[in-house]
Amino acid sequence: MAKVKPFAALRPHKDKAKDVSSPPFDAGAKELAFHEIQTNPFSYLNVVKPYLHFKGEKKNPAKHFPLGLAFLKRLIEQGIMVKEEAPAFYIYRLIKGSQAYAGIIAAASVDDYLNNRILKHENTLTEKQLEIAEHISFFNNLGNPVLLTYPDDQSIDMLIDQYIMKHIPEYNFISQDQIKHNLWVVSEPSDIALLESRFAEIENLYIADGHHRSAGSAEFCLQMRRKTPGYTGNESFNFFPVCLIPFSRLTIFEYHRLVKDKLVVEDKNFMDKIREYFVATPSGHLPVQPLHKKEFGIYFQNKAYLLQLKPEIEASLAGTLDNLDVSIVEKYILNKIFGILDSKTDGRLSFMDGGKGIGHLQEAVDNGEFDIAITLYPTSVEEVKKVAEENLIMPPKSTWIEPKIRTGLIVLDHSN
Repeated sequence: MAKVKPFAALRPHKDKAKDVSSPPFDAGAKELAFHEIQTNPFSYLNVVKPYLHFKGEKKNPAKHFPLGLAFLKRLIEQGIMVKEEAPAFYIYRLIKGSQAYAGIIAAASVDDYLNNRILKHENTLTEKQLEIAEHISFFNNLGNPVLLTYPDDQSIDMLIDQYIMKHIPEYNFISQDQIKHNLWVVSEPSDIALLESRFAEIENLYIADGHHRSAGSAEFCLQMRRKTPGYTGNESFNFFPVCLIPFSRLTIFEYHRLVKDKLVVEDKNFMDKIREYFVATPSGHLPVQPLHKKEFGIYFQNKAYLLQLKPEIEASLAGTLDNLDVSIVEKYILNKIFGILDSKTDGRLSFMDGGKGIGHLQEAVDNGEFDIAITLYPTSVEEVKKVAEENLIMPPKSTWIEPKIRTGLIVLDHSN
């Protein structure tokens, strides 16, 4: 049974929520993150990415962390960041275009993560999780909630909808990326009890986004336990911040592949190699957007093809992992044709989430940045769930899951 509890968040004053909180910039958006930290003096990126003040330098915690901590202390001293007086749950809603996402921000149990009641579908890099644990230890907090998902629960849905319909939000702002953000504080004891009891009835939670933050939080917890003989399990370091959104309210986009390898693509036998495994149908001069499982597209040299896995190849697939579209591309295109054996480290391979649209793929190939784009159909929630339950690991960049939770809006603070 999942243990989910309220906590007294450190969070921006409602008039400063827009300025303090920031988009969850990924590793591929360094220039955007640098621009944010240079133009927004209140941005919480000063805490989570203080090294951005030293453009071109490698991460150096001994040098960079004190700058971030001084920034955080100023926010607190000036009343820009305020600690909640009592534990609460938080209902967080994002509206992106016509798509709305709503969920519960709470504290989840590290023991549930360690005991596989919070299930994973991606591997983590030890170096990265140790880096996150070091950050949590230095700042004594984490301001990037992990996105968890769970089977739909009518009682939780009704409570969320009730707050949205009948309560004025604590936060109500539109961020620079044109996403609307709302937050409601759930402090009524009966509502807190309902949420705790309903989540306690759910057997498993699933990591949708934030595998490294989860692993880093667990590492921090284990370090603190070694330093705290006689710990009870109720200390705040035994928990990490999460945003819980049910299966039906998530969106999973596909993750397309881009490869830089002119020798392979310009080989006169390239399409013959493709046709060993796929039926290839010419599809004009625009990248193909697959509309069904086990359909793929390739775009190169101003030509596009729809690929459908040959029946005899499909018949040879065994098990959940083999049948994933991302696994098929991994094995029959990246591995067998391009000789890419490790998608995490091969410099020829890059990824682009489907939320950006396939026009960007075409541009990346046409301008010579890459030699071929491989388009995929999105992995389903059911596939993610099945992989996690079977303790399997998907290939890198198998899913782009939305929403992306804003950084610095709700912070789990481990200080007293």
